[in-house]
Amino acid sequence: MPSVGPVPMPVVVILVCLLLAMGIARLWSSRQPVPQRPSGAGRVLDMLLVGLLCGRVSFIVANFAFYREAPWSMLQIADGGYHVPVVLVAALGWGLWSLRRHPSLRVPVLCSALAGAALWGLGSYGLAQWQANTLSLPAVQVVDLQGKPLDLAQFHGKPVVLNLWASWCGPCRREMPVLAQAQQAHPELQFVFLNQGESLDEVQQFLTAERLALRDVLLDEPAAASTVLGVRAYPSTLFFDAQGRLQDLHLGELTHAGLEHKLRRLR
Repeated sequence: MPSVGPVPMPVVVILVCLLLAMGIARLWSSRQPVPQRPSGAGRVLDMLLVGLLCGRVSFIVANFAFYREAPWSMLQIADGGYHVPVVLVAALGWGLWSLRRHPSLRVPVLCSALAGAALWGLGSYGLAQWQANTLSLPAVQVVDLQGKPLDLAQFHGKPVVLNLWASWCGPCRREMPVLAQAQQAHPELQFVFLNQGESLDEVQQFLTAERLALRDVLLDEPAAASTVLGVRAYPSTLFFDAQGRLQDLHLGELTHAGLEHKLRRLR
């Protein structure tokens, strides 16, 4: 899986672009020192934080019907719930407003921020293309709850949501009802719940205790899928198109709104 340790590559791309933008702003603005002038790098960071806050609030408002069922999930900022256009507009607006008394900083800060945004766009696009071209639904031998052997690659033909989980994993248990509801609501998508490293009895006991009605619960006792895909933590959810190409991934617990956002892009 494209990640640096437990950190997903999309987050790494954002951090790298932020550091580059802050570095450019700091070097550029320091060429003409002005007494009591604020930090250009600090202004770039402020623009990102304000943009992310506004983008998050916008996403929550647009998807409030989902968040109303679980208000605590509004605080799960890692669920991918941000409106990118709002982030960019809010960041630019904040930058212009905060620099109104520091005209000498406008060009270096705004140009650095725009450079960082452009690099992020290019990096995200390149990462998405790399994922789609190099990572595919793996041909791993698994078994269903009746002990019948299956090849994971047989699910080609329509978009697949592959959830790698284990019953001892707290976040896995918490997100299962969200995924179960999505499976019922989206019959056009193939949801596959691939347990990693546990026996049939352990999985059956978990499903019975939680009263979960899930289709396509499969067992991968040697955790071969995790090895092939490079997964290091659970839950991990991967989104493949109808041709089996990886389109998106999520490390950690999914919220209802965050999952719906990813499913809209998958269809």
